[in-house]
Amino acid sequence: MMSREEMHRQKQQADASVKQPRHHHFGATFLGILLTMVIAIAVLLNATVLDADFAADELADSPISTQLQEEVNGSLSEYGVSGSLLTTKETHRLVRQAVKQVYAGKSIKLDLTNVEKRLQSKVDDELGSYGLSTSLLPSSATSEFNQKLTNQVNQKLNTDEVQTAAKTITTVKTVVNVLLAISGLALAVLIVWSLFKHCFLAVFSWSTAWSAGLYFGFVWLIKLGINQAAQEQPDYASTIATIGNDVLTRGWRIAWLLLVLALVGWLLRGGLRIVRRH
Repeated sequence: MMSREEMHRQKQQADASVKQPRHHHFGATFLGILLTMVIAIAVLLNATVLDADFAADELADSPISTQLQEEVNGSLSEYGVSGSLLTTKETHRLVRQAVKQVYAGKSIKLDLTNVEKRLQSKVDDELGSYGLSTSLLPSSATSEFNQKLTNQVNQKLNTDEVQTAAKTITTVKTVVNVLLAISGLALAVLIVWSLFKHCFLAVFSWSTAWSAGLYFGFVWLIKLGINQAAQEQPDYASTIATIGNDVLTRGWRIAWLLLVLALVGWLLRGGLRIVRRH
């Protein structure tokens, strides 16, 4: 039968093991924190600024739409066509198309078929007021004009900045996805190792707890960066704020998810500790 001193000593050792991971788990815990942070940041990037659909939806309602509308209408005015033939709905569609092409690392090649149809209709109305018809014009002339218009608009949009952005986005996406794949594989190996070493819950609980804290700090830094960018670019402040808020929303969700996982890990450790004592 154990003495009261031995029972007290065992209880202290058990409590100490709950408060901190064993020394030989520190390396695994640190690696778990590092891998979790890399994966969490990569997931956030892929779900927001590196996602073509996210960027297209965000930029469709931004000043870029107005700039695109001005470019098309400006090109038409050079040929003596007055008024706006590019509707807001069509502008949003073209912005989404342009963004997705840039994210694919391609040059912008907008499909202006709907604009050409409205232009054709307007020319028909103009000639009709004089008792004439576009059927009197050779089809080659109309096709040539439409092609010139499309080429001129696309040429104006394919600036050096756009080409640089396309290459940068492609490169960053590749790097992020490679890091995500490597980190995911390494984390899977770490999980299997910790299961064999019977230290999974210890590594898991500490890794997710530290990762949650660090990730909350990371998202807070993003918030500060967004506010700074909005101040430096007042013309695009509303766009930066809108995109930034959507990025932050996803970032906070990931941070809270990590915190919930950490709490689950600690509750499981506490529950197993109680079961073993009984």
